[in-house]
Amino acid sequence: MLQLCSVDLYKMKLINIFCVVLAAGLAAHAGAQMMPWPYNTVCAQQPAIYSVVPQVTERPNNTYCFKIAVNIPPNCAGTCCSADLYKFELNVDPSCKVAGAKLSSTLNGKPTPTQPSLDKAPNEPAGVILRIPNLGLKMSNADGAEICVSLGPNAAGKGCLSLEQLCKLPAGGAPGTCETALYDSKFKCCAIGQPSQPTPIKPPINCTCEYMAGTTPFTVGSGAATATPTTTGTTVYCLPITTTSTFDAAAPGIQTYAHGAATSPSLQGGCGPVDVLHKIELYANQAMSSAVKSLRLVTGSTSKTISASWGGANSNVLKFTPINWTRAQAANSKVCVELKNPAKLSDFCIEDRCYLFLFNENKACCPMYTVPV
Repeated sequence: MLQLCSVDLYKMKLINIFCVVLAAGLAAHAGAQMMPWPYNTVCAQQPAIYSVVPQVTERPNNTYCFKIAVNIPPNCAGTCCSADLYKFELNVDPSCKVAGAKLSSTLNGKPTPTQPSLDKAPNEPAGVILRIPNLGLKMSNADGAEICVSLGPNAAGKGCLSLEQLCKLPAGGAPGTCETALYDSKFKCCAIGQPSQPTPIKPPINCTCEYMAGTTPFTVGSGAATATPTTTGTTVYCLPITTTSTFDAAAPGIQTYAHGAATSPSLQGGCGPVDVLHKIELYANQAMSSAVKSLRLVTGSTSKTISASWGGANSNVLKFTPINWTRAQAANSKVCVELKNPAKLSDFCIEDRCYLFLFNENKACCPMYTVPV
């Protein structure tokens, strides 16, 4: 029987970004062909003097910071070698364009002159771009500059709060992988950097399943976990589950892990258009197991209470099983854990987010997602 085992996520504070794109100028013209990220940009791609450091620093309150580096290539000549840095862009998952969701940005700790916007991408109907213009950076002050983006839900609790939710996942990218673009103010320079190889999250030990996000129709919903106090000295914390029609079972770079060692990318026959969500496993602090009163499965108006089940001694894996939801049942559903006060979900999930693994029926596919707490 496959199960998730101990995984060292305590020190995970940096999330890798996939592609650092230095771009300047967004020249849209009639008849332009659809292009990959950064979408319909026509300008000089070399040389590039600015880049984004290939790791994102996570800060409290759903804040993610991107650091700029300046590196002038040898014998650099031409306009791009003296370009300024005017605008930062991020490739965003379309589901994050939610009315009223909070979005703000800072540059070196101070609010940016123009706050970020989520705009429809040119020549890409499904594309959404987060844009922060008017940065006012130059070679003299851009090196080490830090651009931070803070995320928050709308009044209804909807919105993307983590990089895993916010960034449109590139083919072969690990959860939390992002694509960025940097533009100058003269619309002439467009140097595109090579993708950096993301450092994969340490996989579960003694397990064999594919945990790449976006490989089945089942996923987590937008927004953070909810907390509902009861009258019996407990609090019910619920994590949103839903479905999507955009998934890629054959995305390159899917990793299969067996007994702690990475094997060659393969599919094990488990990912794809599966119809049943068999179970969910939550990475949690097993030392707090006595604080768990019950687990709940909520779909539509139906709520089912089940007993807590752990993966074994010191596994730190809490199982919601059996679930066996169809796609229709899983759409806009929830899995909940009832904790005895004063225990909090932020302590139970170890960090400021909960890690969920969504298993198909043959347990060969277990895409991993996170939900902010």
